[in-house]
Amino acid sequence: MDRLVSGLGARQVMQTLSSNLDKERRLWKPIFIKSDSDQGITDQQRDEASAWLAYLAAEFKFLPETCGLAILLMDRVLHLVKVRSKYLQCVAVTCLYIAAKTLEEDENIPPTPDLVRKSRCGCSFAEITRMEVVILNKLNWDIKLPSAVDFLHTIHVVLIMHYPHLLSSQSNMSPSEHLSVVMRKMIRCLTCHSLQRYRPSTLALALISLELEQITPGWLRLVLALQRMTNVGSEQLMQCREAIADFLGHQLHTGYSKISRKLSSSAPQSKKRKVEHIFPVCGDDENIYDGIKRLYNEEIFSLNSGPGHNHGVDHAALRTSCGLEMHQDFDDPANHLGKTLLVN
Repeated sequence: MDRLVSGLGARQVMQTLSSNLDKERRLWKPIFIKSDSDQGITDQQRDEASAWLAYLAAEFKFLPETCGLAILLMDRVLHLVKVRSKYLQCVAVTCLYIAAKTLEEDENIPPTPDLVRKSRCGCSFAEITRMEVVILNKLNWDIKLPSAVDFLHTIHVVLIMHYPHLLSSQSNMSPSEHLSVVMRKMIRCLTCHSLQRYRPSTLALALISLELEQITPGWLRLVLALQRMTNVGSEQLMQCREAIADFLGHQLHTGYSKISRKLSSSAPQSKKRKVEHIFPVCGDDENIYDGIKRLYNEEIFSLNSGPGHNHGVDHAALRTSCGLEMHQDFDDPANHLGKTLLVN
């Protein structure tokens, strides 16, 4: 039997997908940013901060999953509390640090002073440490939710597992190289606030469906099978496909200018719009490719290959840089809705 990501088998992959879908069903909520008219965060500022996080994740050579979790954590914080714009960079870089300590290997996690210096976030070591405690308490220490990046990775593995010749029409493109291309588009999608109203699984499946439409005439059959597997409704999927095609059509040369073949004849045509970002989004494509290769052993698709190095399914528990003496008791996060997040 083929061996999959990090030596995992088909059963483990499906268990991971099922577990993530269950978590999403129980815990995910649409992201709506709480903002004051004067000092609060705008949608544009949120998108710029997300793009900055993607840039930093590439600079630190973090996994794409780390970037996805960091943006998800930031969005959850912005949904729970009104964050003043002057604290946005501190919130963002702290979410990246929490995500890195949750998902990255120890040797890949920079010390907090290095993170402060290399990110040029304008925060001090003490401010990030305090913000870390505040964020963890606001989120009730429940930080390991599946992001769209997690779903994209898992769905891609399932596709290659069941359809090993899917990429045969793509000249000399390995599964990990193809995933890096699609992952770059997903990271772009995470920098668009309007796309975050869709469930992460819907966002991932919609992007995969657009990609399948480009590479195989039998794309619709594959998408329908994935829909049954993920319980993503057709209406939401079509709407999300249109939104992604509209967004990426202006963002990437390899994006989608239109949807030529739809899931339904009643689906509306894409309307183009321009979306601009201040920060670079992904940095070097090679950084993302390197990160994906750490998770995706492309040699498993050769008959003569052995299992890849097993990094394990479970990641190490969150290791906070805050001393126990700094931990403060907060009320239930629900009681803080609409309040302003302060760290000084």
